[in-house]
Amino acid sequence: MKPIHIPAGATIFRTGDPSESVFVIEDGEVAITVGDGIEVARLHPGELFGESGVLEVRCRAATATAITPATLLVTPAETFLHAFGMDNDRALALVKLLCRRLRSTSLRAARANHPAPADAAILLLPDHPRLAADYAMEPVEVRHLPFQVGNRYGGETLPIASTHACCIPARGNADLAAPHFEILRRDGRLGIRDLGTRAGTIVNGTAIGRTTFNAFVPLLSGGNTVIAGPPDSRFRFRIHCAAV
Repeated sequence: MKPIHIPAGATIFRTGDPSESVFVIEDGEVAITVGDGIEVARLHPGELFGESGVLEVRCRAATATAITPATLLVTPAETFLHAFGMDNDRALALVKLLCRRLRSTSLRAARANHPAPADAAILLLPDHPRLAADYAMEPVEVRHLPFQVGNRYGGETLPIASTHACCIPARGNADLAAPHFEILRRDGRLGIRDLGTRAGTIVNGTAIGRTTFNAFVPLLSGGNTVIAGPPDSRFRFRIHCAAV
């Protein structure tokens, strides 16, 4: 483990960052928050954090911030997985399931105590069983626009150092580019823009892509279907908008 020193108030990682390390607190306090700074945990010396994203091979689902000056022991993801004995597929599947259940419970509790305004809610949901099964995608509450969706392993980089993106670890799948599409407001209207991809994006039945790079398809109040790639793509999303 490599020690690092973090000043008070500094961000250790943000929602959407790649999960590349696991941390143990040697000294200090760390807060774990979701959404608009809703605190779901306050951690102290001896406690571990950042492990669920590594175990599930997904981007960070929360933000970690040093409340006081902190000393952290950092272990790279590969080292942690090797030490954890993750060569057993059944054990790994069980641990991933437990991580997902724990995260879902924490998020439900946080949202119950800090409900979002109904007119501000935009939810990005998996609308294909493979998205949840293969990539552990869960509902994402979109609070910052523009918001990009794409492949963590694509040729370009998403702005994943912020809460402005959802990156899906779809290594080797050409249907989903990085970045692929974004949710944004244009002339006061909420909609979807394809980011010049080969495979294109289908928004409520309207196809846009490389030949229509700047095309903007407005979203509807309520539910919307957005497909990254061809009509049979597994990267099918449901976007719920309380108000557009």
